[in-house]
Amino acid sequence: MRSGRTDGGRVARRRFLRFAGAAVAGSVAGCVNDSPEGAGGATSTRETATTADEETRPRTTPENETTRTDDDPSLRTAYRSRRRYRSPGESLDAMEALGAWRVRRGSMRPDPGQAFVGAKSAKLVGDGGGHAVVERTLPRRDFSDADVSVALRTTTPDSVAFFVQLLDANGNAAEQQLRSITWDAPDVGWFRTCPGTYVADDEFDRSAVTRLRLRLNNASDRRVVAWVDDVRVHPKPDTGYVVFSWDDGKRSYYRNAASAHDEYGFPAVLTQPPHPDDAGSKLFMSVDQLRERRDAGDEIVAHGSVQRPFARVSESTLDGILRRNKRWLVDNGFEGADFVVYPGNNYDATALDVVGRYHHMGGMNQAGSVNTTGVHGFDPLVLPRTIGHDLTIAKRLVDRVAAHRNAGILNFHDFASENTMSVADYRALLEHVDRTSGVEVVTFSDLWRLRTGGP
Repeated sequence: MRSGRTDGGRVARRRFLRFAGAAVAGSVAGCVNDSPEGAGGATSTRETATTADEETRPRTTPENETTRTDDDPSLRTAYRSRRRYRSPGESLDAMEALGAWRVRRGSMRPDPGQAFVGAKSAKLVGDGGGHAVVERTLPRRDFSDADVSVALRTTTPDSVAFFVQLLDANGNAAEQQLRSITWDAPDVGWFRTCPGTYVADDEFDRSAVTRLRLRLNNASDRRVVAWVDDVRVHPKPDTGYVVFSWDDGKRSYYRNAASAHDEYGFPAVLTQPPHPDDAGSKLFMSVDQLRERRDAGDEIVAHGSVQRPFARVSESTLDGILRRNKRWLVDNGFEGADFVVYPGNNYDATALDVVGRYHHMGGMNQAGSVNTTGVHGFDPLVLPRTIGHDLTIAKRLVDRVAAHRNAGILNFHDFASENTMSVADYRALLEHVDRTSGVEVVTFSDLWRLRTGGP
């Protein structure tokens, strides 16, 4: 992992920038008072962006769509990452007995029919456009070096965001926010979320937390439902991290951004072309160009096409797509083959099971606003990320991961696309990262080593 230029002209880094702004201030007031307008600007959670105007379809496999490759056991992962790293850190509340929890909005009940661990979970319901909010008291605890994760399942993923709030004895709060859940219903399941800190009151004392609040934020006028379980605590790293993630293997990055990354010493994560055979065609980098970027420090990982969204194709078709794409990466010497970016941020329970056969880490739950994660508690195959369309939002992400020692993945496609900022703004973003204290630029491999404690 590399944090920036190593030459003597490097700008001296400042310690932990503080973020500011009216939207942030309004959010803090709301997170304490539970007002609908104050939940971090609580958004409709479908803030996704795709790179083509191709339509999705039901999970079927017409004969002419089937992707077949010979099975090769060497392409399989040695273990299932979501199983091995299912419950990291220290248990804070197993949600087996809910007597410590108080309902502030909506409803909560124990549900023995759904459990991530143990025998039951807590079912939260927000009716008629309302939120569901529950909280419990804690013995005074120091969270200065800790993040919180929760196992979450929702049958209304396109209508909710999920917030974890820590409150001190004076009612000041810090709020961890998962801004978007792009899981496709109805094939839903459990995933672990360790949201990054989105906002904090100026006077919040992280060393003296006395309450924990969970908020299912309703971005619709309908009923929303979620189950929560296995609340856990994780150590924070010593610094914050940013990933520059470029989808589709486009020449746009190679022509307009690669040299700036080299200048600053920042690696990027690049995906293979959605259709590997397109490598070297008009829009996509050639294998030699991808290898050149690999040798410069970038990482090349797996991807797919929005023509075949992971939650809409059959299990056998998805298996074939993943095998083909991983085989292409391995055959061409790209060591990022254990990592994957879902086309269109599209996945469901079946897709996660198939993806886990070939990849250790990937995602994403994507949002148009700052959408970050704790480093040691995220679900390996359900990472969050932020669309890199706006310089102000991207700078805000950098500042927040630095201030709160979280990780943020910024997503880009093509400088000619609306979902990617301009070349000039992108260079300004790299300069901002270089001048910001407490943040390092990393690859997926680096982030995976941090998550697993590996070498």
